[in-house]
Amino acid sequence: MSTPRASWRSILDRHHCAYTVHEHAPAYSIAERQALPFPWSQAVKTLALTAPETPLLLVALWATDRVDFTRLATVVGVSRAKLRRADADLLFAEGLTPGGIPPVSHRPGVLCLIDTAVVERTQPVYCGAGSAEFTLQVGSSDLARLPGAQVTRLRR
Repeated sequence: MSTPRASWRSILDRHHCAYTVHEHAPAYSIAERQALPFPWSQAVKTLALTAPETPLLLVALWATDRVDFTRLATVVGVSRAKLRRADADLLFAEGLTPGGIPPVSHRPGVLCLIDTAVVERTQPVYCGAGSAEFTLQVGSSDLARLPGAQVTRLRR
């Protein structure tokens, strides 16, 4: 029986994405993340949100960027007031913890919105890999071609 974490990895494998999962000391804060041996300029954060008719929505952008929630709501087709952070139970069902959310899901129909700035660069990105003890290194172009991925402007 596969776990949700193994399942999101299987999505990357099934789509022939080259990736590495790095294990390290838990990193929860921005300072702890910046202290990891990965270029902060290539760090991508993933927000997990919900909306009516959208049980899980992943939003990926550079760690230093901020989401334009009005633009995001327009892309999703809901009012800004209907966007909510995913709760701990939903993250747990996905095999995820806050601070370690990858921009890929094993569940069909989960939308992953990737900010255009992320895919404009050709170097690998470093993002969540399920928990604070892991970092996923993967090409942004690989993320952009996965099922459910949509590249659009999301940053302020």
